[in-house]
Order: sequence, then C-alpha cells, then structure tokens
Amino acid sequence: MATNYALHFLLLFASFINGMALGLIYDLFRISRMFFLRNKVVIFFEDIAYCLICTLSYMLLFYNYSNGRMRAYAFVGGIMGFCLYYFTLGRFTRFFCEKVYEFVFPIIHRLMTRIKGYLYLIKKRIYTNIQCGLSARRALVGFGLLKNGGR
Repeated sequence: MATNYALHFLLLFASFINGMALGLIYDLFRISRMFFLRNKVVIFFEDIAYCLICTLSYMLLFYNYSNGRMRAYAFVGGIMGFCLYYFTLGRFTRFFCEKVYEFVFPIIHRLMTRIKGYLYLIKKRIYTNIQCGLSARRALVGFGLLKNGGR
C-alpha cells in the first residue's frame, strides 16, 4: 500500500491550524477570567472545559484526516500552531485586553459603587418603614405592658 504524502501534509497543516484555533479559544477563556471570573472553582471547570474542547478537536481531526490513526507530527504541528498564536497574536490580544480592562474597570467600579449605595438606601428605607409599622402596632397594644392590650 502506497503512502500518500499529500494527506500527511494536509494533516500537519490542519493540526497547525487547529493549534492556532485552540490558542484563540484559550485567549477567550483568559479574557473571561480577566473581566468576569476569578473564582478558583470556576477556573478549574473552565480548564476542564478547555481540555475537553482540545480532546474533541483532535479526535475529529484524526478521524477526518487520518482515518482515526494518531500521528505524533500532528501533535507537534498543533503545539507549533498554539505557540505561534500565543507568542504573536496572543500577546497582542493580551495587551489590548489589559488596556481595555484598565479603561473600563474604573468606570464599572464607580457605577457598581453607586448602584450599591442606592440599593443600601432603598434597603434602609424599607427596613425603617417596617420598624415604624411594627412600633405603631406595638403602640396600639401598649407595647405589651397593659393587661387588656390597650383597649
């Protein structure tokens, strides 16, 4: 049986592109960590999800390009694609996202502080109204000091 080198090259190229795509997905997870998620448990499950995505992508890659046979050069191509993305475009996206974060975070922080202040005032007003209502009801019955309940 003859070996078709074009298919091997196609698998190497596809794994290289797959590695770059996985680098992009990793960047999306990293951006979500920067802006939203900082809980270690959530990050753990996010890492598990990333590993499952990597596994699924390589399973599909090997199934479609090499009839299910795993090839070491495909993993090397994927690692090369990931490294190329991570150390070129990944640095740019990280730098860009950090600048956006430095600009947006103070605005969001001030907005959230104001919202929390307004919610605290609303909570305080509701609590005061409830306490006034309870005091008025207690006053009607003599605060529990009268024998006949204030009537």
